[in-house]
Amino acid sequence: MIQQLQSFLAEIIEPYAGGREDALLESYTRFIELLRLRTREANLTGIRDPNDIAVHVIGDALAPLETSPRDYLGTPPGELLDVGSGAGIPGLVYAILWPNTKVVLLESQKKRIEFLRDATEELGLENVEMLEGRAEAHAHELVWRERFDLVTSRALAPLPISLELCLPFLALEGYFLTFKGANPADEVKEAEFALGKLGGGSIEAKSYLAGPGAPRRHALWSEKIGLTPDRFPRKEGIPAKRPLRGSR
Repeated sequence: MIQQLQSFLAEIIEPYAGGREDALLESYTRFIELLRLRTREANLTGIRDPNDIAVHVIGDALAPLETSPRDYLGTPPGELLDVGSGAGIPGLVYAILWPNTKVVLLESQKKRIEFLRDATEELGLENVEMLEGRAEAHAHELVWRERFDLVTSRALAPLPISLELCLPFLALEGYFLTFKGANPADEVKEAEFALGKLGGGSIEAKSYLAGPGAPRRHALWSEKIGLTPDRFPRKEGIPAKRPLRGSR
């Protein structure tokens, strides 16, 4: 089964490997096995089949880099924050791809933090730091605020909420990246007000295919073009209860 998985996985990672195919193949295979072994205890992912994990976890993180507004494949970000990291998706995928990038995984659930720590140790990743707690609190700490070159989130919340939780961490001229389905146009439209309030530039939606058999999805990119006002993000729970919209 491992050989079959690696053969399938090799096709997915080849465009992004940059001469590190063997090392990436070994690390991503181990990550997939960890997810399969630990997923039930921490509710990490509903995907069980290794090939499906290869596509919908590994491929889904890597494919958007081909059309990113900045050449992250040629020049990786210096520091990356993954908000609501969960199973390390996409944070650990990027930590493996970019060993010289400092990757911070922000997660509030203890079981998932335990998995992230174990996975980081098992994979021998020295560039990863865990940050336990809520984005609403940590975004107001000077050590983290407007610091990161790239901030990512996946399946965190509807776009206006994700923007309020993520953009305060993003440095000027850095990019926010999130992942959506086949037709994100309505959600992008709904987020325009939040972008204006939070210092985000207009969203670039780039379609991609994560791998064989995967449906077309969209990577949403937004550059940080202005400082986020100090009052954002609002207190815990408020962004979800009262998302930033033009009528508010």
